[in-house]
Amino acid sequence: MNFKLPKRKHTHVVVIHGANASPKSFNYILENTNLTNVTKVRYFSGDGFYNNLEKLKIQLQGIEKCFVIAHSLGGIYTLHLLQHINIIGVVSIATPFGGSMTADWVKYLIPRRLYSEIGVSSSPITNGHKIAINIPWTQIVTTEGAIPVHFSKNDGVVTYKSMTHRKDMQFFEIPYNHYEIMNSPEVVHTINKKLKSNFIYFG
Repeated sequence: MNFKLPKRKHTHVVVIHGANASPKSFNYILENTNLTNVTKVRYFSGDGFYNNLEKLKIQLQGIEKCFVIAHSLGGIYTLHLLQHINIIGVVSIATPFGGSMTADWVKYLIPRRLYSEIGVSSSPITNGHKIAINIPWTQIVTTEGAIPVHFSKNDGVVTYKSMTHRKDMQFFEIPYNHYEIMNSPEVVHTINKKLKSNFIYFG
């Protein structure tokens, strides 16, 4: 006998993956949150941040309002999308709002476009600082998996300082690394709680 969770009517959900990833990174979360009205966007980091931002705006045309779940760089795209689409709530996961000091020097050793666009002085990061957040936004901060190259507390990819850079959102620390977090029951619980309390409409 197959058991299926009951379907529920809810605010449109958009998921935005991190750099060099795909919507597949949200498989566990979507399977365990029982969301049915979901748009999975796709971008390629090598195409450049602002080129991708325009493509995301096109992919999301026609959505009246949405709740966004974003991982890592996806949270930076979400921040910029606040100016273009009607986002009513966000859960971001390990997003580097403060940028990456490591990327600022790695870009000279490995000249990839991504590194030049996530440094602390890069345009996507500094322009993001100017965007006010006036909606419920929860940032999940990952606290395990540190590597020494960052020279400060980090999750193996993003520093704790960068993840907690903003002062206009709620923080929730979970002891996973940057990638393990996408298979975390705690993230599923957080998303379900946020949706149920503010954005779910049963029908």
